Amino acid sequence: MTWASGLQVAPIGLRLAAATSADALWLTNTGSDTLHAQVRVFRWTQADGKDLYDASRELLASPPMVTIPAGGKQMVRVIRTSAPPDGVETAYRVIVDELPNDKHDGLNFVLRYSIPVFLAPKGDPAVAATLHTEWITTPSGPVVRIRNDGRGHAQIAELSFTDTHGKRTVLVRGLVGYALPGSTMSWPTPKDVPPAAGVLKARVNSEPAESTLVTGAGGG
Repeated sequence: MTWASGLQVAPIGLRLAAATSADALWLTNTGSDTLHAQVRVFRWTQADGKDLYDASRELLASPPMVTIPAGGKQMVRVIRTSAPPDGVETAYRVIVDELPNDKHDGLNFVLRYSIPVFLAPKGDPAVAATLHTEWITTPSGPVVRIRNDGRGHAQIAELSFTDTHGKRTVLVRGLVGYALPGSTMSWPTPKDVPPAAGVLKARVNSEPAESTLVTGAGGG
């Protein structure tokens, strides 16, 4: 016998302005049984092409443990406990883990949500990503490498390639990943589409129009 979760979390991301000390996540139970969940916050950085998560007290979740009856809803406040950052946006992840339900025999399929939270710098200056992109060949296949020299994050989605004849090939549907300020990240692309003359595009930070990431052939 299996038991499916009914946990839903909204919104799927938060941005706190410098003058904002807290915002809200809503946890909803669409299932037929009471559910229990744990909410934790981690400082999110990137190094050596990897996401790193460290326990932090600069951002707190309240309450950290919730019990939601069937059909119910619970607000969790995400609270900033320190001054806004200087000059560059900082990033966190709120991790919402549903806890197994001991009432049910057999398999329990529980959910985990990872919600990005970005804190604006002092004075709320305009921050944006500044991307430098390479499409290179590695022994394991083509890779897109993105360095973000800006002061804000870049959410990369819908990666595509258009060749010199105008043929567009979707390489990655949906979310590819994030490049945080000062970080370099790499993602593999399908091996049957090697770096070649043409244009690599993606949607950055949910902009309606595609952005050109790199043109020309990749290196090795």
